[in-house]
Amino acid sequence: MSKKVTILSIDGGGIRGILPGVILAYIEKRLREREGDLVRLSDYFDLVAGTSTGGILSLIYLAPDETGRPKFSAQEAVDLYLNHGHEIFDVSLWQKIHSGGGLLDEKYQATALEKKLNDYFGKMTLSQLLKPCIITSYEIFNRKTVFFNKVDAVGNNLNDFYVKDIGRATSAAPTYFETASIKSLYGTPYYLIDGGVFANNPAMCAYAEARTLDFGTALNHPGKVDKPNAKDMVIISIGTGSTGKPYNYDQAKNWGAAGWILPLIDILMAGNSETVDYQLRQMFKTIKPPDQPDYYRLEPKREPADSAMDNASPENMGHLREAGLRYVSDNADQLENIVGLLIANK
Repeated sequence: MSKKVTILSIDGGGIRGILPGVILAYIEKRLREREGDLVRLSDYFDLVAGTSTGGILSLIYLAPDETGRPKFSAQEAVDLYLNHGHEIFDVSLWQKIHSGGGLLDEKYQATALEKKLNDYFGKMTLSQLLKPCIITSYEIFNRKTVFFNKVDAVGNNLNDFYVKDIGRATSAAPTYFETASIKSLYGTPYYLIDGGVFANNPAMCAYAEARTLDFGTALNHPGKVDKPNAKDMVIISIGTGSTGKPYNYDQAKNWGAAGWILPLIDILMAGNSETVDYQLRQMFKTIKPPDQPDYYRLEPKREPADSAMDNASPENMGHLREAGLRYVSDNADQLENIVGLLIANK
């Protein structure tokens, strides 16, 4: 019997990446309990897509060790945020004054982020990742979307990059971090910002990419469907608690460019995530009922955590972790169904 193509997609959202990180650590834990302690998430997903914080998580899940097995567990992925989030989103008094809180210059120096990405990935390249992937970013000089894709990178230095540079590019959120300046292994320069400006929820990008791929060949798995339709896919799309605070009309009606810049980024990212979810739900409604449930949108509530993407205080990170654990407890049956689907389609 043919196996469905399994797709994981993770939204952007800064420090709120703790939410999908906690959920995916639980899914991996259940996979290990049912299949053996050595299994990892990347053993069960055929294509992984991520934007910004979701892109960094995706890269960690797909990173190989020297034997070709996954280098990190899902818990080690979320530990990047829990253990080092306060370093990544740390701002000195001078930087706070100099940047005008992100209005005059980037709000944070990228030094700590770049150091952690180097610690995790070193000289690892896109072509070395364990499975096909789509990591989003946007090129500001050539004005085009960029999709970092393992399939296109294999044997082609024009499309291959250091993984640490991809992580830096996909998370270069305007006003938060400086634009990323990176080069392909061939040497072509790219000037990139956060993929959340156009695809904060990359699940539709993942769907479009999957439609073009011969998974049987790419994965050396003759049971996998080539160029699958929606009915041949299992899509697990995970949000970052992006439902933000309401904006007051009496204040917003008088905002100019300075007043709108940060709310607009927030609204664009949340709106994109909701739109992609709507599109995929409508698409899966066209499939015969037995296959309709194979699209899952997991959108954990973040409350009482702050909606800000950069609040990495110990208290707020604790709230985010607890919100993820609450989602796991409240949705254990659904998550167990997902675990069963992943095992059935391995």
